[in-house]
Amino acid sequence: MRIYRAKFVVPVDSTPIENGAIAVHGGLIDSICAWHKVTRVADVEVIDFGDAAIVPGFVNAHTHLELTNLARKVPPTPDFPHWILRLAKLIAVEANAQEQVEVAVREGVRQSLAVGVTTIGDIARRPQWSRAALSQTSIRAVSYGEVIAVGAIRNRLDVAVADAMNREWQSERVRVGLSPHSPYTVEQHGLRECARRANAANAALDGQTNPLFSPLGKGGEMIRPPGEIREIVDDSPDRTSPNKSIPLCVHLAETLDEERFTLQGDGPIADLLKSLGVWDEHIPMPRLRPVELARHCGLLTPRTLLAHANYVNDDDIQLIVRSGASVAYCPRTHHAFGHAPHRFREMIAAGMNVCLGTDSLASNPSLSVLDELRFLRERHPDVLIEMVLAMGTLNGAKALGFEDECGSLMVGKSADLVVLPLERPASSWDEMFHSNVQPVAVFAGGRRVEASDINIVTPFIPPCKGGRLCTNTRVEFIS
Repeated sequence: MRIYRAKFVVPVDSTPIENGAIAVHGGLIDSICAWHKVTRVADVEVIDFGDAAIVPGFVNAHTHLELTNLARKVPPTPDFPHWILRLAKLIAVEANAQEQVEVAVREGVRQSLAVGVTTIGDIARRPQWSRAALSQTSIRAVSYGEVIAVGAIRNRLDVAVADAMNREWQSERVRVGLSPHSPYTVEQHGLRECARRANAANAALDGQTNPLFSPLGKGGEMIRPPGEIREIVDDSPDRTSPNKSIPLCVHLAETLDEERFTLQGDGPIADLLKSLGVWDEHIPMPRLRPVELARHCGLLTPRTLLAHANYVNDDDIQLIVRSGASVAYCPRTHHAFGHAPHRFREMIAAGMNVCLGTDSLASNPSLSVLDELRFLRERHPDVLIEMVLAMGTLNGAKALGFEDECGSLMVGKSADLVVLPLERPASSWDEMFHSNVQPVAVFAGGRRVEASDINIVTPFIPPCKGGRLCTNTRVEFIS
């Protein structure tokens, strides 16, 4: 057992503890309380971080680690379809080979751990290569295998879904998810099929079936009318354990061009598909707004993470809330593309689980959730600081199905800890939002992460900076 002491310990799901202490044993949080409730009784090491705050490991709910090596090569512009076209051309050259993908993922993990991100939701274009790389690291992840099947490449659907759902590299730390990319890169049939197959995999584990689809339906055709579907989706509880389920992630309502495409089938998105060489006249026109389309196809479930949701109306918000789906808001990427103000406050007020993501380094200067939190706090000082921190920790863990393992400092959870120095004298833990200081220590599963290596290198190494080691001390926590 080791004890970590700091000026503030911030559990997230309970009141911050001034002059707090955390006991870690076997990689899990054993006890947490104020330092004055600790009695010294025998030989246990105590690491005192002094004027610092200990917070949970940050959760980056939406990122693309395969694009790490594209940092600063495709600066975001208000013309999103044109940016996607430039990005696609660059990916074909610089992020398409196995070695390129694995190197990018490992570097993305290294950068993430260095800034205190211990859990991610990663979109994987090449899921087997990405997951092989992730499995060699200490990061916790949901790897969402990406599916793109539209127009001239719609026949790739079956192979793409099978590859995305391949569990070869699944473990306690790396879980498999499915990501039909968006309503303009996967047609209605494909969106339904992704929902059906994820549900079928979950049903096989839990003995449940989704009332939206016939388990034997050819291609997953919808067997109930939209009105009845609405009632089922809104009222049926989800019975699938998130630890065993195939979670879903879809880029949804990211741009107004996307909405125009799903309503009218034309505009800049149609031009993008033509430029990419995949357009054909058989691409269906849903005539539904993106959130309505997602519900219509059975994608809105408690296991679903909606990336961005930049353009939603009040009805959309209510649909998402009733479904139990989560939203990953990416503040700095959202700002870089010049989008209209995000409605995350209205979403939270309505009862939605809203978490944070960085998106990729192709659109963001870093993979740091702490940077996202500071950016958000600076532009929205009216939002409660506790809510902001939860968006970067516990809410992300809930969205990814890891809330029992991480996201808050609670007895029995993984000892994923981030130590942030505070200005002296430290009067409040939220001072960490008003500076540019980086973590002095990061722990994943109770082990000290070395920023120079993506793997957890050595167990429980006492810090030589930002922490004072007190030896020959045994402590007991008083309840």
